[in-house]
Amino acid sequence: MHGFNVFISQNAAQQQPHFCWKKPFDFQPTLELRTFSDEHIVVEQFTETKFMSEKLWLDNEDFFIVTDGVITNLKDLCLQHNVSNHDELIGKMLKDKDFFKYFRGHFAGFIYLKKEKKFIAFNNQTGSKKLFYFANQNTIAIGTDLYTLSKLLEDQKIKKTLDTEAAIFLLTSGFMHENLTLLKEVKQLRAGEFLQIDNFRLKTDFYFRLQDIQENRDSKADIVEQLDFLFKKSVDNEFSLDKSHQLISLTTLSGGLDSRMVALTALQSGFSNQMFFNFSAKGYADEVIARQISDKYRVPLAASVVDAESLKPVEEVVLVNDGLTIYTGASAVFDAIKRLEISDTGMIHTGMLGDALLGSYLIADHKTKPQISDGVYSTKLLSKYASVFQKYIQNYSDTEIYKFYNRGFSGMNNGFLYFDLCGESDAAFLNPDFLSYALSIPAKYRYKEQIYIDWIKIKHPEFAGFIWESIGGKPTNNKTLRSYYRYRRALLKRLPFKTMWKNNMNPEQLWYDKNLSVRQTLDQYFLENIHLLSSNSELYGDCQFLYREGNITEKAQVLTLLAACKLLL
Repeated sequence: MHGFNVFISQNAAQQQPHFCWKKPFDFQPTLELRTFSDEHIVVEQFTETKFMSEKLWLDNEDFFIVTDGVITNLKDLCLQHNVSNHDELIGKMLKDKDFFKYFRGHFAGFIYLKKEKKFIAFNNQTGSKKLFYFANQNTIAIGTDLYTLSKLLEDQKIKKTLDTEAAIFLLTSGFMHENLTLLKEVKQLRAGEFLQIDNFRLKTDFYFRLQDIQENRDSKADIVEQLDFLFKKSVDNEFSLDKSHQLISLTTLSGGLDSRMVALTALQSGFSNQMFFNFSAKGYADEVIARQISDKYRVPLAASVVDAESLKPVEEVVLVNDGLTIYTGASAVFDAIKRLEISDTGMIHTGMLGDALLGSYLIADHKTKPQISDGVYSTKLLSKYASVFQKYIQNYSDTEIYKFYNRGFSGMNNGFLYFDLCGESDAAFLNPDFLSYALSIPAKYRYKEQIYIDWIKIKHPEFAGFIWESIGGKPTNNKTLRSYYRYRRALLKRLPFKTMWKNNMNPEQLWYDKNLSVRQTLDQYFLENIHLLSSNSELYGDCQFLYREGNITEKAQVLTLLAACKLLL
């Protein structure tokens, strides 16, 4: 929705570009517009004003640089390099072409090296801030928002076409793979990747790759100690920003382990000026457990009850993520955020991908080769398009790494787009120092999240006093107890009386089946917009089949594609 755009032209006399920013929602905070231009380049930023000191907008005789999001360690870097301002800092750091590898936080950026006439665009180590790019012989465009970039291409009379492979991934995986977007002409930077532009030639490279992380040989006791040390450091890195700006830390909280680890570790570290944020179907375990934690630690809870109505605003949800992921994956958080009535909040702190780092993406206690079915939402079209998956999956020799780059970084991380609507956000687990160490732990310790449970029970036993929603009981590595908890939860779900285990956090299928208004709204949207694919007979037929025969998730995949086509094309 906001961020920055860059337009680079071979022709200095070319007409000034028009950046068509999405209109902010009524609930969004104040945004500021600022512009830079030089002979062949125009840069425009439309950004949230709350954390301006954690963003870079610097213009001197040597370089111009812009970043969006938050760089959480700028003060530390100034101390480390013995400088008093950000101009001096970047000037010193530029001795490394990939200087941004030292940044921490939730950011994307662009730098123009004026004397060398070179440009570099970069995102963070986990791709939590999106960055897209287009290039032809005369024009290069870079931006943090796909819609705004698509309108820029339209303004420049550049043809836009649907990327069929990206559409196939949306209808199967429910998210993009690799560097694809739904526009064939536009690619996205992957996690830890940067784009170099020299004499109008483009080259991408990685400055951070999961494949380069080496397995450690630490003892289990040392692993627990190091996890705890790095996690506390990561939490401090985030929450200190709120404290320095005298803002309330808004911390997501559910019945899972990841969010409680962030929230309660921050409390233990002295960050008491928090408000917990929960969004769930009323009475489900995620809400109940979050309330128990809130009551126990006497931290206020902003609880948003998500209901069937959250499924209706298809186009609003897709407007935020440009169709990069299935809309129902974010409809609940979008519904919750637009009803959040809290002022003076700082960052939104999440537990994003914590369980994945500590083992949930592993399917065995050793490395395995990825399969085309790994991490997909729907298998109905999988055999038909197996060759498309094989084309990309051959780049990976390890299932876990494949899941991280695609389901995790390209899919799950799109959730940050929604949190960023009401302020900047971050995830302590995704700090590259913590992440690198976590993924260096041998798979035999991380399988079934064993080391995660050990860490909690050894260093934070009080955190284990609450039920873990995933297994239906308190965190444990006891196989018998885990089986018992899961069996009991499954039984309670089937009993004909109300319990906190009925349905799930967002029971979309139940809402669709039982709510006539929702069903009519979604079915009507499909009927009114399926014509958008009439020029592609294969995709048209696939969507007809998937919507007719599929469950609510598969219907939502189709609706996401239709809404994205309407938005972008």
